[in-house]
Amino acid sequence: MKGGPLAVRVLGDRGPPVLLLHGLIGSGRFWGVAYDALGESRRLIIPDLLGFGRSDRPATGYGPGDHAEAVLDCLQSLGITEPVTIGAHSLGCVVALRLAALRPDLVERIVGFGPPLYPDRASALTRIGASSPMAKLFVLPGSGAEALCRLVCEHRSLAATFAVLTNPSTPPAIAADAVQHTWSSYSESLERCLLAGESGKWLAGAPVPIHLVAGITDPVVDNAYLDSVHARHANVSLDRWKGDHRLPLEHAARCRELIGSRSTPAV
Repeated sequence: MKGGPLAVRVLGDRGPPVLLLHGLIGSGRFWGVAYDALGESRRLIIPDLLGFGRSDRPATGYGPGDHAEAVLDCLQSLGITEPVTIGAHSLGCVVALRLAALRPDLVERIVGFGPPLYPDRASALTRIGASSPMAKLFVLPGSGAEALCRLVCEHRSLAATFAVLTNPSTPPAIAADAVQHTWSSYSESLERCLLAGESGKWLAGAPVPIHLVAGITDPVVDNAYLDSVHARHANVSLDRWKGDHRLPLEHAARCRELIGSRSTPAV
């Protein structure tokens, strides 16, 4: 179904709402059946972010505010008026923080996995570039990344099949949806949401409980910066778990339990 500009899956019709936000080049399918149990006692909302999955793909406009406004439009179209608990991964963490800064009255709490929070662009480039051997060529902005993305867009069905075959450790539906975006949605989201290194600054304007979880072997997170964020903001709690950047896939039951918990750090 559609909720405003976003394709969205909704489970459950009672209880406090839970919103799950996926990461870059992902879709709502990232939160697979392991998370459906949240809809048994909560109203569960799982959108594809703007420009990804099956959501609208405008020609431009993929900054943090654009993504947050699209999520707000989605919630409004679904009649969600009470504060939501947000479970977020990677890029979804940035969108969640921006949403909390813009509308803290609509956010109950945030649980963010693999939070890509950086003090500046240099740190962001270093961390994201270290995420894989090919990241500097095909993930970070540049001619290689653009050429690959445009090739994928021209042959999306074939690219989806290739993504599934070359990522056997990733559930097929998640791997296939990694090609469901455009160069604009990918590059602008990467540049304006992640590489800009601004999301940590929004914490002062996001007075809601925030629980961040980083994988011990996650190359994407800036651990020193997360420690400083934790030390400076009383509403932020920080855990480190065994694992890398795919904690919601590696530890689905544990992540689901944390998102569904009613306990929050003191504000």
